[in-house]
Amino acid sequence: MTLDTYLGRKDAKTLTALSALIGVTKGRLSQLRNSSDWPPDLALKVEEATGGKLSASDLSPTIAKARTQ
Repeated sequence: MTLDTYLGRKDAKTLTALSALIGVTKGRLSQLRNSSDWPPDLALKVEEATGGKLSASDLSPTIAKARTQ
């Protein structure tokens, strides 16, 4: 799932809330909204902030590769 898909869910945090939780600007999250190549550290922070609803493995190929080894 992408961030854009997540944000469309009724149970999703807002972009503003999510950016505050992970310590980045709303603009930075907007840049990553449809990306599947996130920096690993941000992907892990978003996974934690969303309670796993957004998987770091889906957002970052580096995380996906590390988790399959």
